[in-house]
Amino acid sequence: MLPYIGSGDYCFANSLHMSLLGSGAPPESLPPTGFLECLTTLPFGYTYFKEAELFFFSGPNPDLGLTRAIETLGWTCTLERGGDEGEALARLCAAVQHGSVLIGPLNMGYLTYNPNHPYLLGADYYIVVLTMEEDHVLVHDPKGFPCIALPVENLLKAWRAEGVDLVYTDEPYTMRTAFRSREASNWKQMIERTLPHIRANLRQELWKPGLYGGVTVLRMLAQTFRTQVPEKLAVHLFYFALPLGLRHKVDAQLFLREANQSEAADLIEEQARLLGQAQYIGVQRSWPEVATLIEQVATLEERLIAIFQP
Repeated sequence: MLPYIGSGDYCFANSLHMSLLGSGAPPESLPPTGFLECLTTLPFGYTYFKEAELFFFSGPNPDLGLTRAIETLGWTCTLERGGDEGEALARLCAAVQHGSVLIGPLNMGYLTYNPNHPYLLGADYYIVVLTMEEDHVLVHDPKGFPCIALPVENLLKAWRAEGVDLVYTDEPYTMRTAFRSREASNWKQMIERTLPHIRANLRQELWKPGLYGGVTVLRMLAQTFRTQVPEKLAVHLFYFALPLGLRHKVDAQLFLREANQSEAADLIEEQARLLGQAQYIGVQRSWPEVATLIEQVATLEERLIAIFQP
């Protein structure tokens, strides 16, 4: 399948890519963002936060995923979080003197330069802080907002990450700084380091209490579309989670072809085609047809898991 080039919600990989460039990484040494996203292992697996009526065609923990990707690339960084807002601001102020800073998770509802921010309350996000002035920071937001000013007051509200629907860290004010290359890694080495995590993601059926994964949640989602579809779930899926999931599928099959896993790549490519149909049909609100397509994706997922049996 042809690689996808265009806009999309890859804030983790895009912010990491910018941070590495800002730390002196030669552009030609860095993989494209689709490959970086696969190094986080987020494109592999599923997450259903049933209580919040949120479904993701991905793993649930970008914080862990970023750490995995940085290590797999052969880089290291300083990871800091917690404390009160004064301590967080002091750390940020010191860090930006030496380079850009990757911060997140953030609550997107407080990123007030985005005209849609009132509708994004509770969504998690990552951005890159470039400089810090007396009353604002200058940031690169990978969702189409380069070199944007954000009042410090709003930054702190976002950075606390309170009210984020999908919580994967218990502490506020997470930031990554001082990115340094530790060892040169080629694509083959990166792929070999990532495959065991992919295998684990595909088989994971319970991430933590209330947060489910694995092929089981695809069956649960299909059943939801055969009964009563909550409006919140429908909006979340067809405005955000499914388009993002489709891009994950396209990049995942390319990654697995690089890994000489052609059978697995073919299965994921077929899942992408089915989910692409589901996106169109879902916007038309033809729920039974969406259910049928999701069930077909689940059947392919079972075959994929069998390929990755240890």
